[in-house]
Amino acid sequence: MLLLGLALLGIDLYFMQHGKTLCPYEGCKVVSSTPFAVLRGYPLSVWGIFFFASAFIFSWLEELLSVWVALGMGFSLYMVYLQFFVINRLCQMCLLIEAIVCLLFFTLLSGRRFLYMLLLIVIGFLGTHALYTFPPDYADPKVAEAAVWKGSGEYTVAFFFDPLCPACGKSFRLMKENRKVFKEVRFKSLAIHDGSFKRARAFYDMCYSGRDPWDAFELVHRKEFSHEKYKVSYAKVKGIVKRNLDAIIAMGIDAVPVLVVYDSKSICKVLIGYSSIKAWLEEVTYSEPQGSGIPLLHPLEGELCTPTKECN
Repeated sequence: MLLLGLALLGIDLYFMQHGKTLCPYEGCKVVSSTPFAVLRGYPLSVWGIFFFASAFIFSWLEELLSVWVALGMGFSLYMVYLQFFVINRLCQMCLLIEAIVCLLFFTLLSGRRFLYMLLLIVIGFLGTHALYTFPPDYADPKVAEAAVWKGSGEYTVAFFFDPLCPACGKSFRLMKENRKVFKEVRFKSLAIHDGSFKRARAFYDMCYSGRDPWDAFELVHRKEFSHEKYKVSYAKVKGIVKRNLDAIIAMGIDAVPVLVVYDSKSICKVLIGYSSIKAWLEEVTYSEPQGSGIPLLHPLEGELCTPTKECN
């Protein structure tokens, strides 16, 4: 049973690395596309391989194996709970692995170990819940730095956007037309709309793989968009997207697009909405720059998206 579990998960991980899936059913695809398919930055297949490989090593020590399998049983029951009550879809591959763990548990169950193995199941269940509920911040600075574009202009800016925000797309096109004015553009994606996070993850993944951030933005902003293979884990991008949202909320803003303009030392201007960004670009493109170094927060006006009101 240990070798069967290892073989199934090894094949599944191999297929995953090549953009395919071992399980052809719709339920497997739905479950694998949820945030629960990744735990602490690693796919569940990796965790499963670690479990079965460790259990194989422990198989010469029955007491230690019993403890390990009971904890794994708690983990498996939590996965079943997620499928039935949270995701509302069943992954046949997941259920097969969980059935193997269940069989392992019952082969090791005995009267003298019954109570403490039940206690270990509860610990495994609650421990898995804690891992999903209280994940650490995985905002990898290397991934965020990959989404920075260097130019030869005068202005350093941070561009906060949502991949599905129409006003962000208009602002982006305007910025791209005038990118000669920028010394550095730090692209910072949020995830306001349904489906935005998948595109935000693809954006950072493409940048991390070496694609120009301007090209990556255009690709994720298209209506017909697809991205299959990811080098950057879900958890790392989640941390970056969360930090980006926290950054604009700290400035009292809950809308995008936002363009933060820096002078040599600090924030010079904060432009919110397409109209404000357009007006500023017209100012710096067709006239002498008038930045005084005094922070200036523009009002919420023009075309923008907010987490509560979505598109305006």
